[in-house]
Amino acid sequence: MDTRTKIRPPDAIAPRPDTVVVRGWFDILTAEHCRALADAKTAAAGLVALVFRESAGRATVLDAGDRAQLVAGLGCVDEVVICDESEADALIAAWRPAAAVDVEAFVKRDVVADVIAGKRSG
Repeated sequence: MDTRTKIRPPDAIAPRPDTVVVRGWFDILTAEHCRALADAKTAAAGLVALVFRESAGRATVLDAGDRAQLVAGLGCVDEVVICDESEADALIAAWRPAAAVDVEAFVKRDVVADVIAGKRSG
């Protein structure tokens, strides 16, 4: 299966009320991201991931398309939307999912900053 078919424009998404929407940068996709996504899916029939585009205020290692493909490759993710961080609240309000989760709140380590600083995980 080509998981890139999970990446869709916002107007092509019609979540059901038992869908959970997660949002984040997913840069770099970590085990903590994966656990948070899998946990979100256990409470829902569907899981939509919002992957934020690069912005002037935030540099990313991978571009949004690459990050979206990584997230789409996870079996627990049903659909992926690439959007600006500023668009997320409006999309969530329009879709009215069962829950919305800021996945970055579950990530305890800034892998990108650690790599740039030359740190290694224990």
